[in-house]
Amino acid sequence: MTEKIKQYLFVTLAGIGALCGIVIVGYFFAQEKSEPVYLSKIDKLMFHEKNQPPKVILTLPDLKKQPEKAETDTKKDDINMVPEAGKPAVPEAPKKEISMDDLLEQIPNLAKLPTKEATQSLRYLTQREELTKEVNGQQLPSISGKGKKPWVEYGTRVKVLPTFKKVAIVIKGMGFDDLSLQQISKGLPSEVSFSFTPYGQDLDKKIIQARSQGHETYMDLLLSSKDFLKSDSGPMSLSLTISDEESINRLRNLFTRKAAIGGVIVNDGIADDDNKATLEKVLTELKDRGLLMVDAVDGDGIENIKVSTLPRQRADVVIEGIFNKDKIKEKIKMAEDIALTKGQVLLVIENKPVIVMAVYDWINSFSPQLTYEEAKNKELTLPLALVPVSNLVVE
Repeated sequence: MTEKIKQYLFVTLAGIGALCGIVIVGYFFAQEKSEPVYLSKIDKLMFHEKNQPPKVILTLPDLKKQPEKAETDTKKDDINMVPEAGKPAVPEAPKKEISMDDLLEQIPNLAKLPTKEATQSLRYLTQREELTKEVNGQQLPSISGKGKKPWVEYGTRVKVLPTFKKVAIVIKGMGFDDLSLQQISKGLPSEVSFSFTPYGQDLDKKIIQARSQGHETYMDLLLSSKDFLKSDSGPMSLSLTISDEESINRLRNLFTRKAAIGGVIVNDGIADDDNKATLEKVLTELKDRGLLMVDAVDGDGIENIKVSTLPRQRADVVIEGIFNKDKIKEKIKMAEDIALTKGQVLLVIENKPVIVMAVYDWINSFSPQLTYEEAKNKELTLPLALVPVSNLVVE
């Protein structure tokens, strides 16, 4: 009997123990299941571990109460509009809504340029036989037997009254788009000069078209890109990896055409001790061909290369890679100050609508040229006069 009681007690205690174990396991399992499901890491950061109260509480606005707030604000505005003693109430002017037409009007668009008659003419549209010479099967510009030089013969001189300062503007990168070329060549004064990209199609036709509107014409001379690991100035540039002979060939290819070209605008790129010797040969080739050179390079790499009697001029201001209107205006103001201080300025700009339109507005602010008798009783607000780039070049 005693043995049976012991067995009965053992079984009872074992059952109670098993039941307690099940209860304990169930409790912890329930605790884990009750942990919140976080929708994001931000949600999780807001709570302590183990389902504790939130670390941060965000109070979001009740959208249903917004109209009441607006009404409250309106009442405050009404209170603020109560005039001081002796002063009439001045209600705030309603804000003008910007229409789509107003928005489009603010976007720079070359189509806004008017169509104008040419303000000057050039003697030659195409290369003159007496100003060319065949070299290795190429018809290249050359100084004539009488000493005439292409940069002079293909350009034109403009008279400027003594009280006015000279402004020469060159638009580079021309020739990619026919429509923009037409709009700019007919919309801007003929005294603005053009420089064409070597990658344009049908360049002879485009250059002749520009010259027929009176614009002096040049070619972009591309140096090796400063950021050559990310961008490449292409197979027509003066790459650091080509020989001096190939550099000269690429230069000559710019002028192997029927249209008249007066020289080159050297675009920004690598110009230092690594390619100084090559660039000196390139500039010497330009001099021997009777062509001019405009230095639009950032830095003094080209300026430090001295080639005697080479017709050259350095750009005072270059506007490229800028699309902010205020910064463009700052550059234009810089050019204006240089002109008024030094008597002349050479401005080279990129062929981008936002830049071209800003320069167009600036040109329209110039005072008209008047003789001394005409101007003595008038105030000249901005005595600047446009001239072709050849007018500022010196040998």
